[in-house]
Amino acid sequence: MTDPKRLLAAYRRDGFVVVPPITPHEIWAPLTGELPSVLAEEGPQRFFEEDGTTVRAVYGLHRRGGPWQALAEASPLTALARLLLGEDMYVYQWKVNPKAARHGDRWQWHRDFDFWRAADGMRRPAALTAAVFLDEVTEENGPLRLVPGTHADPPTTAAASGNDGRDESGESGSEAGDWAWITSNRNACALPDPSAEELARTRAVHEATGPAGTVVFFHGNLVHSSGPNRSSRARTLALISYNAVSNAPPADHPAARQDLFVNHDAKPLPVGDDTP
Repeated sequence: MTDPKRLLAAYRRDGFVVVPPITPHEIWAPLTGELPSVLAEEGPQRFFEEDGTTVRAVYGLHRRGGPWQALAEASPLTALARLLLGEDMYVYQWKVNPKAARHGDRWQWHRDFDFWRAADGMRRPAALTAAVFLDEVTEENGPLRLVPGTHADPPTTAAASGNDGRDESGESGSEAGDWAWITSNRNACALPDPSAEELARTRAVHEATGPAGTVVFFHGNLVHSSGPNRSSRARTLALISYNAVSNAPPADHPAARQDLFVNHDAKPLPVGDDTP
């Protein structure tokens, strides 16, 4: 069993915790069975790598029921996220990033909160993400890279890095305009490479690896990235972002994204008693 007090202390210190599989296999495993159909489903929720054919991200999974809803809203994962966040919370964003073998590209160094503030008007970084490994994650297939302690730094929106900046990129038919907007705004919030390199040098970098079912909980203000997948094995992450109910973005924010990308229903999730 996982000690909640030790996890909370580590999360407050580092801005993230890596937890061995805490959710029963029968809850998260069905996602892998449904994943091929989710990736194949055409629509504005699906975005591609630069090659135009490899799926890079699928959004809007908070709209799906079944195992997707069960994992995000009623599992030991949910209870632990509530403990770490320390407030009533709701599912803010639910997406999957399938970093395909040999074709999955990098995600640039960034803080999620910088983008959420710019895109949705989120007021404070009272949010976290639970990254569930749907595949085994190794050093070779593009693991999450996290810089400990950066969650405590003042939130700042960095200037564009000047490189390709692709952490969310690609086009999707008639939705290319929407995706270009997301990409340009995300790039404006990306950390310049020199700044990221300095952080990595002075504070070190943790690469999160582990078997399928492992979960990484990380703070909305934590600096993180991932490298390209150059291996022959996929590295799929299910990414569930939780936001404090008290921190729900204003409905009249001028750049508010549609419900496909972010959940506008801030109804709090039930408080369970199944924290590990």
